[in-house]
Amino acid sequence: MRERVEIVRGEYRDVEYRMFDPPTAMRRAMKIAGWASLPFLLPLIALSKLSPETGFKLASEILSLLPTAVGVSVRYEFYRCTLRSCGRNVLVYAGAVFYYPEVSIGDNVMIDSHVRIHHCDVGSNVMISAGCHLLSGSRYHRFDRTDVPIVRQGGRMKRICIGSDVWIGVNAVIMSDVGDGAVVGAGSVVTKDVAPFTVVAGNPARVIRMRK
Repeated sequence: MRERVEIVRGEYRDVEYRMFDPPTAMRRAMKIAGWASLPFLLPLIALSKLSPETGFKLASEILSLLPTAVGVSVRYEFYRCTLRSCGRNVLVYAGAVFYYPEVSIGDNVMIDSHVRIHHCDVGSNVMISAGCHLLSGSRYHRFDRTDVPIVRQGGRMKRICIGSDVWIGVNAVIMSDVGDGAVVGAGSVVTKDVAPFTVVAGNPARVIRMRK
């Protein structure tokens, strides 16, 4: 929010979000912070290239510890160099961790604190709220056999896609595709594809209404 609005009990008040339109001085400061961090980032980038799974995740976990004021710029420079693709104005807040570098992100994307992202493609103009998990499908572990421990039965993964102009509420778990313009309610568990411009909520997530 650019201007502070007093939030009171029992009444909704309009606010404007301007996270992708910071003042010029702040934008310049963020660029300088990103450039200044390159000597620190280069070893982490090299580690990620040499070990795309364990090394990349280790680097992501280390960078997730940086406070937001500094960390947003530093994390952007790292992910710009290591992810499959990373657009403009990508804000990754403290505590967010990427498990794999095979992730693509569009422009104007906010990834809030303590988000976990696996194999995923994210469109543009997306807000992913705090505590969300974007998983590689819903079949991580086979459990059909009882004579073999579940940890030894392997599993299956798939890439999921988050469309553009999507808002995912706090603590949602996403295991399938979310179409353009969709809204996923807080705490929802998405196990089936979400159609474009629908609002879904619940566990499992169900259509509440259409946006159009």
